[in-house]
Amino acid sequence: MNLGIRAILYTVRKWKKTLLIFCLLLSITTLVLSGLAIVDAQEEQAEEVRGTTGASFTVERDISTGGWTSGYSTQEFMTDDMIKEIAAVDGIAGYDASLITLPRFFNDKGEAFVTVENFSYYCYGSYNSQYHELFLSGRFELVEGKHITDDMSNGVIISKELADRNNLKVGDTVTGIYYPENNTPAVDMEIVGLFDIVADKDDAVNMYDDSSYYDYSNYVFCSMEAAKGLIKGWGEDGDGISEAYYYVSDAAQLDSVIKEVQGISSVNWNNYKITSNDEVYQNISSSLSDTGTLVTTLIVVITVVSVVLIILILSMSVRSRKREMGILLAVGIAKPSVILQYILETALIAVVAFPLAYLSSRQVAGAIGTLFGKAAENVVVTPQHFAMVAVIGGILLIIAVIVSCIPALRFKPKQILSQME
Repeated sequence: MNLGIRAILYTVRKWKKTLLIFCLLLSITTLVLSGLAIVDAQEEQAEEVRGTTGASFTVERDISTGGWTSGYSTQEFMTDDMIKEIAAVDGIAGYDASLITLPRFFNDKGEAFVTVENFSYYCYGSYNSQYHELFLSGRFELVEGKHITDDMSNGVIISKELADRNNLKVGDTVTGIYYPENNTPAVDMEIVGLFDIVADKDDAVNMYDDSSYYDYSNYVFCSMEAAKGLIKGWGEDGDGISEAYYYVSDAAQLDSVIKEVQGISSVNWNNYKITSNDEVYQNISSSLSDTGTLVTTLIVVITVVSVVLIILILSMSVRSRKREMGILLAVGIAKPSVILQYILETALIAVVAFPLAYLSSRQVAGAIGTLFGKAAENVVVTPQHFAMVAVIGGILLIIAVIVSCIPALRFKPKQILSQME
């Protein structure tokens, strides 16, 4: 009788032991596969967090190194070329800067806008308004049209409330004047977008700025070229871009991006300073790392404990089969063949348990993932997980069988038979 048939017959005859090992393998493999799926979901979440936490850095004038004249710092303002050269560094996803003016706006009939409280507006000259803090924080939401971009020359975004009050829509042309009384330049601008105010004055979580003199509906965003046109010939000594904000695509690379920026030789870094802002990412990534470490540790512990249990069960089985082993050895069957039979017996159970564990883990992994704060639909057991567990699990089972056989194989066939008489 060859070892394959012997393995099958023993597995069927000792069905209780077979069922025990089957249930153990099914449970272990299901948990390990689910754990691997959770770890992958954790890594995907970490990658997503790295790109969406708003990790950024600010480049601003270092006024501590400059003098003061007539109330203004003599330190040089940031130039367009400097701002855009920094923005071209690999790893920077977007940038913006603000040139604040307080203009008045008029429609195509020369009539001043009807405002909520004040006659003038708090206007941000912007390169890329989507990266402005008011939009990134969620206080403002673009509801019509498009954002200001650095290739626009005369675009403007106003609040939907202001547009409704003045019967304006996307595509209309308005005129902005900084100081009409002083004959500052009139700048024609096209409304390219409308924003809605998400922040609530009664909701501190939404960060409505109650201390602001200007109602949020009177905030305006215009292209940087238009903003500079508003102050042309007026206030050049005191008005300009003092700081720019850069957002990185991968928060984990923030330090390396800043280091590369500091290596730009055309910028006189004695006059500017860089401040990083990744507090949100650091807090979240620390939490994610702790969860990932916990799940990985659980997988290792489950695997180690399970291997020990299997070795104990197999060792007890081998001890109860000493007579059988002695007969096999006495009739000339080599020890490696005996071990191979035992390995085959365990493999027959694993061949059934592993695929069933794959199917069961696909059903329960999501539920287990929710215990670690993961969305069930994001915890997916893949064929790659199964292949890895099947290979490593198979190797561990072989080792467990060999370890469990070592004590019994130290005896000679006659010794084994004599002990059983």
